[in-house]
Amino acid sequence: MTASTRARPSAELVTAGVVLVLGLAYGVQSLQEGIGTPTSSGAGFFPLLVAGVLVLSSVVVIVQERRGAAPIVETLLEEDDGGALEAAEVHWPRVVGVLLTSLAVPFLAGTVGFVTSLSVAMAVIAKLMGMRGWWRPAALGLAFGVITWWVFVYWLVVPLPAGVLGLG
Repeated sequence: MTASTRARPSAELVTAGVVLVLGLAYGVQSLQEGIGTPTSSGAGFFPLLVAGVLVLSSVVVIVQERRGAAPIVETLLEEDDGGALEAAEVHWPRVVGVLLTSLAVPFLAGTVGFVTSLSVAMAVIAKLMGMRGWWRPAALGLAFGVITWWVFVYWLVVPLPAGVLGLG
């Protein structure tokens, strides 16, 4: 099969591959934070669980895509000028922007803190996805950070990487 006749990988396969790399990087970062003991979880415990879910789900999608056994998902449809429905195209810059923003979270968590990096990432992703203005994405990111801190640090007493701001 030549390069010109080779089928392009599907959006699902590419996304699963990137999420697999993200999950592995996230897992390495979480192990560096320390997972603690069974009686006292460390700062890397919850991030390690998230990394495990990311890696496992990515591997399942990759295997299904490679075997051709991926579940059939309803295609997004758009109406053209004549009223006919046609498949919507993937907006690759948006997909890449969201994936890169997500990939930055584990790398920035040790420096600026997990909650801070998640909050900023949520605001950037909201903006990339088309949220208008800057106040709305900033408010969403702030609310997401406050809720994340409250649930994990305050309520569940799961220490998260605090970074230089000490918000863990």
